[in-house]
Amino acid sequence: MKKNLFITAIFLISISCVKQSNWNQYLGPNRNAIATDAKISKTWPADGPIGLWSFPLGLGYGGASIFDNEVFVLDRKIGESDILRCIDLNSGEEKWNFTYEADGELPYPGSRAVPTVDENYVWSVGPHGDFYCVNKKTHEPVWHHNLLKEFESELPNWGVSQSPIIYNDLVIVAPQGEKAGVAAFNKITGELVWKSRPLTGYHFHVSPTLANFGETDQIIMISSYDKNDSTKTDEVVAFEANTGDELWTYDGLYSYASISPAMAIDDKRLFLTECAYNDNYDPISILLEITKEGDVFNVKELFFTEEAGSKMHPAVLFENHLYLNHTKNPNQMKCMTLDGEVVWEKGSAPGFDLGALILVDGLILNQNGKNGDIHLIEPSPEGYKELGKASFFDSKISQAWAPLAFSNGKLIIRDLEKMVCIDLQN
Repeated sequence: MKKNLFITAIFLISISCVKQSNWNQYLGPNRNAIATDAKISKTWPADGPIGLWSFPLGLGYGGASIFDNEVFVLDRKIGESDILRCIDLNSGEEKWNFTYEADGELPYPGSRAVPTVDENYVWSVGPHGDFYCVNKKTHEPVWHHNLLKEFESELPNWGVSQSPIIYNDLVIVAPQGEKAGVAAFNKITGELVWKSRPLTGYHFHVSPTLANFGETDQIIMISSYDKNDSTKTDEVVAFEANTGDELWTYDGLYSYASISPAMAIDDKRLFLTECAYNDNYDPISILLEITKEGDVFNVKELFFTEEAGSKMHPAVLFENHLYLNHTKNPNQMKCMTLDGEVVWEKGSAPGFDLGALILVDGLILNQNGKNGDIHLIEPSPEGYKELGKASFFDSKISQAWAPLAFSNGKLIIRDLEKMVCIDLQN
Protein backbone atom coordinates (compact mmCIF):
# COMPACT_ATOMS: atom_id res chain seq x y z
CA MET A 1 0.00 0.00 0.00
CA LYS A 2 2.80 2.44 0.92
CA LYS A 3 4.56 1.62 -2.35
CA ASN A 4 1.42 2.43 -4.36
CA LEU A 5 0.99 5.74 -2.57
CA PHE A 6 4.62 6.62 -3.28
CA ILE A 7 4.23 5.80 -6.97
CA THR A 8 1.08 7.93 -7.19
CA ALA A 9 2.85 10.86 -5.52
CA ILE A 10 5.78 10.63 -7.95
CA PHE A 11 3.33 10.47 -10.86
CA LEU A 12 1.54 13.64 -9.79
CA ILE A 13 4.82 15.49 -9.31
CA SER A 14 6.06 14.42 -12.73
CA ILE A 15 3.14 16.01 -14.57
CA SER A 16 3.12 19.28 -12.67
CA CYS A 17 5.98 21.68 -12.00
CA VAL A 18 3.86 24.69 -10.95
CA LYS A 19 2.96 25.85 -7.48
CA GLN A 20 -0.15 24.09 -6.22
CA SER A 21 -1.71 27.43 -5.26
CA ASN A 22 -1.96 28.26 -8.98
CA TRP A 23 -4.77 26.88 -11.12
CA ASN A 24 -2.69 27.57 -14.20
CA GLN A 25 -4.53 25.50 -16.80
CA TYR A 26 -7.63 23.52 -17.70
CA LEU A 27 -8.62 21.32 -14.74
CA GLY A 28 -5.94 22.74 -12.49
CA PRO A 29 -2.24 22.14 -11.76
CA ASN A 30 -2.36 18.38 -12.35
CA ARG A 31 -5.16 18.56 -14.96
CA ASN A 32 -7.37 16.36 -12.79
CA ALA A 33 -9.80 18.93 -11.28
CA ILE A 34 -8.20 18.58 -7.82
CA ALA A 35 -6.61 21.22 -5.56
CA THR A 36 -4.40 19.25 -3.18
CA ASP A 37 -3.04 21.82 -0.70
CA ALA A 38 -6.08 24.06 -0.24
CA LYS A 39 -8.13 24.82 2.84
CA ILE A 40 -11.74 26.00 2.63
CA SER A 41 -14.64 26.43 5.02
CA LYS A 42 -16.61 23.21 5.46
CA THR A 43 -19.80 25.02 6.44
CA TRP A 44 -21.68 27.74 4.57
CA PRO A 45 -24.20 30.30 5.82
CA ALA A 46 -27.79 29.75 4.74
CA ASP A 47 -27.36 32.21 1.85
CA GLY A 48 -23.98 30.77 0.84
CA PRO A 49 -20.42 32.13 0.83
CA ILE A 50 -19.57 35.73 -0.08
CA GLY A 51 -19.31 36.76 -3.72
CA LEU A 52 -16.30 39.06 -3.79
CA TRP A 53 -16.74 40.49 -7.28
CA SER A 54 -18.23 39.90 -10.71
CA PHE A 55 -16.92 40.80 -14.14
CA PRO A 56 -19.09 41.12 -17.29
CA LEU A 57 -18.27 38.72 -20.13
CA GLY A 58 -19.67 38.08 -23.57
CA LEU A 59 -21.36 34.84 -24.51
CA GLY A 60 -19.06 31.85 -24.15
CA TYR A 61 -18.05 28.73 -22.31
CA GLY A 62 -14.31 29.23 -21.85
CA GLY A 63 -13.16 28.76 -18.25
CA ALA A 64 -10.54 30.69 -16.31
CA SER A 65 -7.00 29.93 -15.21
CA ILE A 66 -5.26 31.60 -12.26
CA PHE A 67 -1.59 32.41 -11.75
CA ASP A 68 -0.04 34.60 -9.01
CA ASN A 69 -3.40 36.21 -8.13
CA GLU A 70 -4.23 37.00 -11.75
CA VAL A 71 -7.22 35.50 -13.56
CA PHE A 72 -6.96 34.78 -17.28
CA VAL A 73 -9.98 34.14 -19.48
CA LEU A 74 -10.57 34.21 -23.22
CA ASP A 75 -13.58 36.40 -23.92
CA ARG A 76 -15.20 37.14 -27.28
CA LYS A 77 -16.98 39.94 -29.12
CA ILE A 78 -19.49 38.04 -31.20
CA GLY A 79 -18.61 37.87 -34.87
CA GLU A 80 -15.55 40.10 -34.57
CA SER A 81 -12.72 39.30 -32.17
CA ASP A 82 -11.29 37.26 -29.31
CA ILE A 83 -10.17 39.04 -26.14
CA LEU A 84 -7.65 37.56 -23.70
CA ARG A 85 -8.34 39.26 -20.37
CA CYS A 86 -6.15 39.49 -17.26
CA ILE A 87 -8.16 40.30 -14.12
CA ASP A 88 -6.92 40.88 -10.58
CA LEU A 89 -8.06 37.95 -8.42
CA ASN A 90 -8.53 40.07 -5.30
CA SER A 91 -10.22 43.16 -6.71
CA GLY A 92 -11.90 41.97 -9.92
CA GLU A 93 -10.37 44.87 -11.84
CA GLU A 94 -9.10 44.23 -15.35
CA LYS A 95 -5.33 44.76 -15.50
CA TRP A 96 -4.90 44.37 -19.27
CA ASN A 97 -6.25 42.62 -22.33
CA PHE A 98 -5.06 41.48 -25.73
CA THR A 99 -7.58 41.61 -28.56
CA TYR A 100 -7.22 40.11 -32.03
CA GLU A 101 -9.51 39.93 -35.03
CA ALA A 102 -11.40 36.65 -35.49
CA ASP A 103 -14.33 37.07 -37.86
CA GLY A 104 -17.37 34.83 -38.06
CA GLU A 105 -19.60 33.07 -35.61
CA LEU A 106 -21.04 29.67 -34.81
CA PRO A 107 -24.02 28.13 -33.02
CA TYR A 108 -23.52 28.48 -29.27
CA PRO A 109 -21.19 31.44 -29.87
CA GLY A 110 -18.21 32.52 -27.80
CA SER A 111 -14.94 31.18 -26.44
CA ARG A 112 -14.50 27.50 -25.65
CA ALA A 113 -11.14 26.75 -24.03
CA VAL A 114 -9.05 27.59 -20.95
CA PRO A 115 -5.74 29.52 -21.29
CA THR A 116 -2.52 28.00 -19.96
CA VAL A 117 -0.24 30.29 -17.95
CA ASP A 118 3.26 30.38 -16.46
CA GLU A 119 5.45 33.11 -14.96
CA ASN A 120 5.96 34.91 -18.26
CA TYR A 121 3.46 33.81 -20.90
CA VAL A 122 -0.14 32.90 -21.68
CA TRP A 123 -1.07 30.35 -24.35
CA SER A 124 -4.63 30.26 -25.62
CA VAL A 125 -6.66 28.87 -28.51
CA GLY A 126 -9.68 30.75 -29.83
CA PRO A 127 -12.86 29.20 -31.30
CA HIS A 128 -11.62 29.86 -34.86
CA GLY A 129 -8.31 28.07 -34.27
CA ASP A 130 -6.09 31.06 -33.43
CA PHE A 131 -3.28 29.78 -31.23
CA TYR A 132 -1.43 32.62 -29.47
CA CYS A 133 1.46 32.95 -27.08
CA VAL A 134 1.18 36.31 -25.30
CA ASN A 135 3.84 38.01 -23.16
CA LYS A 136 2.41 38.88 -19.74
CA LYS A 137 4.70 41.90 -19.30
CA THR A 138 4.24 43.55 -22.69
CA HIS A 139 0.68 42.25 -23.29
CA GLU A 140 1.71 41.61 -26.88
CA PRO A 141 1.80 38.39 -28.93
CA VAL A 142 5.08 36.46 -29.09
CA TRP A 143 3.86 34.15 -31.86
CA HIS A 144 0.67 32.98 -33.56
CA HIS A 145 -0.53 29.93 -35.49
CA ASN A 146 -3.92 29.17 -36.95
CA LEU A 147 -4.48 25.48 -36.29
CA LEU A 148 -7.23 25.12 -38.89
CA LYS A 149 -5.30 26.63 -41.79
CA GLU A 150 -1.86 25.18 -41.03
CA PHE A 151 -3.01 21.62 -40.36
CA GLU A 152 -5.93 21.50 -42.82
CA SER A 153 -8.53 21.00 -40.14
CA GLU A 154 -12.25 21.64 -40.51
CA LEU A 155 -13.94 24.14 -38.23
CA PRO A 156 -16.07 22.08 -35.82
CA ASN A 157 -19.78 22.84 -35.54
CA TRP A 158 -19.32 24.71 -32.26
CA GLY A 159 -15.80 26.02 -32.76
CA VAL A 160 -12.33 24.92 -31.71
CA SER A 161 -11.95 23.86 -28.08
CA GLN A 162 -8.29 23.31 -27.20
CA SER A 163 -6.70 23.93 -23.82
CA PRO A 164 -2.88 23.78 -24.30
CA ILE A 165 -0.56 21.52 -22.28
CA ILE A 166 2.91 22.69 -21.25
CA TYR A 167 5.49 19.89 -21.17
CA ASN A 168 9.08 20.95 -20.51
CA ASP A 169 9.91 23.33 -23.42
CA LEU A 170 6.85 22.30 -25.43
CA VAL A 171 3.29 23.52 -25.67
CA ILE A 172 0.99 20.84 -27.05
CA VAL A 173 -2.44 21.02 -28.68
CA ALA A 174 -4.54 18.83 -30.98
CA PRO A 175 -5.35 20.44 -34.37
CA GLN A 176 -7.16 17.24 -35.45
CA GLY A 177 -6.46 18.01 -39.11
CA GLU A 178 -5.36 16.24 -42.27
CA LYS A 179 -1.72 17.15 -41.57
CA ALA A 180 -1.61 16.27 -37.85
CA GLY A 181 -3.77 15.00 -35.03
CA VAL A 182 -1.61 16.37 -32.22
CA ALA A 183 1.16 18.97 -32.53
CA ALA A 184 3.93 20.17 -30.21
CA PHE A 185 5.55 23.60 -30.53
CA ASN A 186 8.48 25.23 -28.81
CA LYS A 187 6.61 27.21 -26.18
CA ILE A 188 8.81 30.33 -26.57
CA THR A 189 9.55 30.47 -30.31
CA GLY A 190 6.39 28.82 -31.64
CA GLU A 191 8.46 26.52 -33.86
CA LEU A 192 6.80 23.19 -34.68
CA VAL A 193 8.82 20.45 -32.91
CA TRP A 194 6.76 17.37 -33.73
CA LYS A 195 3.41 16.40 -35.15
CA SER A 196 1.55 13.12 -34.97
CA ARG A 197 -0.22 11.27 -37.72
CA PRO A 198 -3.81 12.42 -38.41
CA LEU A 199 -6.40 10.97 -36.05
CA THR A 200 -8.90 8.43 -37.36
CA GLY A 201 -11.99 10.41 -36.35
CA TYR A 202 -13.29 13.89 -37.01
CA HIS A 203 -12.53 17.20 -35.31
CA PHE A 204 -14.45 17.53 -32.08
CA HIS A 205 -14.12 19.30 -28.72
CA VAL A 206 -11.80 17.28 -26.50
CA SER A 207 -8.35 18.45 -25.33
CA PRO A 208 -5.32 16.16 -24.92
CA THR A 209 -4.18 14.65 -21.62
CA LEU A 210 -0.65 14.30 -20.22
CA ALA A 211 0.03 11.04 -18.37
CA ASN A 212 2.84 8.66 -17.47
CA PHE A 213 2.49 4.93 -18.12
CA GLY A 214 5.37 2.47 -18.27
CA GLU A 215 7.69 5.25 -17.05
CA THR A 216 6.96 7.09 -20.31
CA ASP A 217 5.43 10.57 -20.47
CA GLN A 218 2.73 10.52 -23.10
CA ILE A 219 0.04 12.67 -24.67
CA ILE A 220 -3.33 10.93 -24.89
CA MET A 221 -5.96 12.09 -27.34
CA ILE A 222 -9.53 10.98 -28.09
CA SER A 223 -10.98 10.99 -31.60
CA SER A 224 -14.70 10.57 -32.35
CA TYR A 225 -16.35 8.55 -35.08
CA ASP A 226 -18.61 10.23 -37.62
CA LYS A 227 -22.16 8.88 -37.89
CA ASN A 228 -22.35 10.19 -41.46
CA ASP A 229 -18.92 9.06 -42.67
CA SER A 230 -17.85 5.45 -42.09
CA THR A 231 -14.22 6.33 -42.83
CA LYS A 232 -14.05 8.42 -39.63
CA THR A 233 -13.61 6.00 -36.73
CA ASP A 234 -13.07 6.55 -33.01
CA GLU A 235 -9.82 5.92 -31.17
CA VAL A 236 -7.96 6.70 -27.98
CA VAL A 237 -4.30 7.09 -28.91
CA ALA A 238 -1.10 7.90 -27.02
CA PHE A 239 2.00 9.67 -28.37
CA GLU A 240 5.39 9.97 -26.69
CA ALA A 241 5.48 13.49 -25.23
CA ASN A 242 9.00 14.38 -26.41
CA THR A 243 8.85 12.99 -29.94
CA GLY A 244 5.24 12.34 -30.99
CA ASP A 245 6.00 8.66 -31.62
CA GLU A 246 2.86 6.54 -31.38
CA LEU A 247 2.76 4.27 -28.31
CA TRP A 248 -0.63 2.55 -28.19
CA THR A 249 -4.27 2.78 -29.29
CA TYR A 250 -7.67 1.68 -27.99
CA ASP A 251 -10.73 1.47 -30.25
CA GLY A 252 -13.51 0.54 -27.83
CA LEU A 253 -14.84 3.97 -26.89
CA TYR A 254 -17.58 4.22 -29.57
CA SER A 255 -18.02 7.97 -29.06
CA TYR A 256 -19.24 10.32 -31.77
CA ALA A 257 -19.12 13.48 -29.64
CA SER A 258 -16.10 13.44 -27.32
CA ILE A 259 -15.69 16.43 -25.02
CA SER A 260 -14.50 15.06 -21.68
CA PRO A 261 -10.74 14.32 -21.77
CA ALA A 262 -9.08 11.11 -20.65
CA MET A 263 -8.07 11.13 -16.97
CA ALA A 264 -5.09 9.30 -15.48
CA ILE A 265 -6.01 7.55 -12.22
CA ASP A 266 -2.41 6.55 -11.47
CA ASP A 267 0.59 5.19 -13.38
CA LYS A 268 -1.37 2.19 -14.72
CA ARG A 269 -5.02 3.19 -15.09
CA LEU A 270 -6.82 5.60 -17.43
CA PHE A 271 -10.47 6.64 -17.03
CA LEU A 272 -12.68 7.58 -19.98
CA THR A 273 -16.18 8.99 -19.75
CA GLU A 274 -18.38 10.18 -22.61
CA CYS A 275 -22.03 10.57 -23.48
CA ALA A 276 -22.36 9.60 -27.12
CA TYR A 277 -22.29 5.83 -27.18
CA ASN A 278 -24.99 5.41 -29.84
CA ASP A 279 -27.91 7.20 -31.50
CA ASN A 280 -29.67 7.36 -28.13
CA TYR A 281 -26.81 9.48 -26.78
CA ASP A 282 -26.22 6.96 -24.02
CA PRO A 283 -23.47 7.64 -21.45
CA ILE A 284 -20.52 5.33 -20.91
CA SER A 285 -17.48 5.07 -18.66
CA ILE A 286 -14.41 2.90 -19.22
CA LEU A 287 -11.35 2.11 -17.14
CA LEU A 288 -8.21 0.97 -18.98
CA GLU A 289 -5.04 -0.58 -17.66
CA ILE A 290 -1.90 0.52 -19.52
CA THR A 291 1.23 -1.58 -18.96
CA LYS A 292 4.54 -1.97 -20.74
CA GLU A 293 6.52 -5.12 -21.52
CA GLY A 294 9.85 -4.34 -23.11
CA ASP A 295 9.08 -1.74 -25.76
CA VAL A 296 5.44 -2.76 -26.19
CA PHE A 297 2.46 -1.17 -24.43
CA ASN A 298 -0.52 -3.35 -23.59
CA VAL A 299 -4.04 -1.99 -23.15
CA LYS A 300 -6.56 -3.93 -21.08
CA GLU A 301 -10.18 -2.92 -20.51
CA LEU A 302 -10.91 -3.25 -16.79
CA PHE A 303 -14.55 -2.22 -17.06
CA PHE A 304 -17.06 -0.78 -19.53
CA THR A 305 -20.34 0.51 -18.11
CA GLU A 306 -23.41 2.26 -19.49
CA GLU A 307 -24.63 3.05 -15.98
CA ALA A 308 -22.71 6.32 -15.69
CA GLY A 309 -21.12 8.78 -18.06
CA SER A 310 -20.41 12.49 -18.44
CA LYS A 311 -20.79 14.35 -21.71
CA MET A 312 -18.71 17.42 -20.95
CA HIS A 313 -16.62 17.31 -17.77
CA PRO A 314 -14.39 14.57 -16.32
CA ALA A 315 -15.02 12.85 -13.02
CA VAL A 316 -13.13 13.63 -9.82
CA LEU A 317 -11.39 10.89 -7.85
CA PHE A 318 -11.54 10.70 -4.06
CA GLU A 319 -10.60 7.71 -1.91
CA ASN A 320 -10.97 5.15 -4.71
CA HIS A 321 -14.36 6.44 -5.83
CA LEU A 322 -15.27 8.49 -8.90
CA TYR A 323 -17.85 11.29 -8.77
CA LEU A 324 -19.38 12.66 -11.97
CA ASN A 325 -22.40 14.43 -13.42
CA HIS A 326 -24.22 11.68 -15.28
CA THR A 327 -25.57 13.05 -18.57
CA LYS A 328 -28.77 11.16 -19.25
CA ASN A 329 -32.37 11.96 -18.39
CA PRO A 330 -32.51 12.44 -15.50
CA ASN A 331 -29.17 14.28 -15.31
CA GLN A 332 -27.85 13.33 -11.88
CA MET A 333 -24.64 13.20 -9.91
CA LYS A 334 -23.34 9.66 -9.43
CA CYS A 335 -20.68 7.88 -7.39
CA MET A 336 -18.96 4.77 -8.71
CA THR A 337 -16.17 2.46 -7.63
CA LEU A 338 -13.00 1.79 -9.59
CA ASP A 339 -14.59 -1.54 -10.47
CA GLY A 340 -17.32 0.28 -12.40
CA GLU A 341 -20.11 -0.24 -9.85
CA VAL A 342 -22.48 2.69 -9.31
CA VAL A 343 -23.01 2.91 -5.55
CA TRP A 344 -25.42 5.85 -5.55
CA GLU A 345 -27.08 8.51 -7.66
CA LYS A 346 -28.73 11.74 -6.65
CA GLY A 347 -32.36 10.89 -7.29
CA SER A 348 -33.97 14.33 -7.08
CA ALA A 349 -33.19 17.99 -7.83
CA PRO A 350 -30.66 19.40 -8.50
CA GLY A 351 -29.89 17.66 -11.76
CA PHE A 352 -26.54 19.45 -12.32
CA ASP A 353 -27.07 19.23 -16.10
CA LEU A 354 -23.74 19.97 -17.90
CA GLY A 355 -22.05 21.62 -14.94
CA ALA A 356 -18.44 21.10 -13.84
CA LEU A 357 -17.13 19.78 -10.54
CA ILE A 358 -13.79 20.00 -8.74
CA LEU A 359 -12.34 18.60 -5.51
CA VAL A 360 -10.93 21.07 -2.95
CA ASP A 361 -9.82 20.19 0.60
CA GLY A 362 -11.58 16.84 0.40
CA LEU A 363 -14.89 18.44 -0.63
CA ILE A 364 -16.63 18.59 -4.00
CA LEU A 365 -17.76 21.87 -5.52
CA ASN A 366 -20.39 21.03 -8.13
CA GLN A 367 -22.04 23.61 -10.38
CA ASN A 368 -25.53 23.21 -11.78
CA GLY A 369 -25.00 23.82 -15.50
CA LYS A 370 -28.57 25.02 -16.00
CA ASN A 371 -28.78 27.83 -13.41
CA GLY A 372 -25.16 28.20 -12.22
CA ASP A 373 -25.82 27.31 -8.56
CA ILE A 374 -22.80 26.02 -6.63
CA HIS A 375 -23.21 23.04 -4.27
CA LEU A 376 -20.77 22.04 -1.53
CA ILE A 377 -20.77 18.24 -1.22
CA GLU A 378 -18.99 15.83 1.09
CA PRO A 379 -17.84 12.91 -1.08
CA SER A 380 -18.87 9.59 0.42
CA PRO A 381 -19.80 6.18 -1.00
CA GLU A 382 -22.64 6.13 1.53
CA GLY A 383 -24.71 8.68 -0.39
CA TYR A 384 -25.14 12.28 -1.52
CA LYS A 385 -24.23 14.65 1.34
CA GLU A 386 -24.82 18.31 0.57
CA LEU A 387 -23.26 20.78 2.99
CA GLY A 388 -24.28 24.02 1.33
CA LYS A 389 -25.70 25.75 -1.73
CA ALA A 390 -25.30 29.23 -3.21
CA SER A 391 -26.75 31.18 -6.15
CA PHE A 392 -24.81 33.86 -8.00
CA PHE A 393 -26.57 34.06 -11.37
CA ASP A 394 -30.07 35.13 -12.34
CA SER A 395 -29.85 34.98 -16.12
CA LYS A 396 -32.56 33.07 -17.96
CA ILE A 397 -29.91 31.78 -20.36
CA SER A 398 -27.38 30.78 -17.73
CA GLN A 399 -25.82 27.66 -19.32
CA ALA A 400 -22.97 27.60 -16.82
CA TRP A 401 -20.96 24.94 -18.63
CA ALA A 402 -17.43 26.31 -18.18
CA PRO A 403 -14.77 24.49 -16.11
CA LEU A 404 -14.27 25.84 -12.59
CA ALA A 405 -11.05 27.38 -11.28
CA PHE A 406 -9.76 27.67 -7.70
CA SER A 407 -6.78 29.44 -6.11
CA ASN A 408 -5.90 30.97 -2.73
CA GLY A 409 -9.29 30.25 -1.22
CA LYS A 410 -11.23 31.73 -4.13
CA LEU A 411 -13.48 29.98 -6.64
CA ILE A 412 -14.00 31.41 -10.14
CA ILE A 413 -17.25 30.52 -11.95
CA ARG A 414 -19.03 31.95 -15.00
CA ASP A 415 -22.19 31.79 -17.05
CA LEU A 416 -23.08 33.46 -20.36
CA GLU A 417 -23.07 36.97 -18.91
CA LYS A 418 -20.47 37.31 -16.18
CA MET A 419 -17.64 35.77 -14.17
CA VAL A 420 -17.92 35.63 -10.36
CA CYS A 421 -15.27 35.24 -7.66
CA ILE A 422 -16.39 33.49 -4.44
CA ASP A 423 -14.61 33.51 -1.07
CA LEU A 424 -14.49 29.91 0.21
CA GLN A 425 -12.34 30.51 3.30
CA ASN A 426 -14.66 32.69 5.39
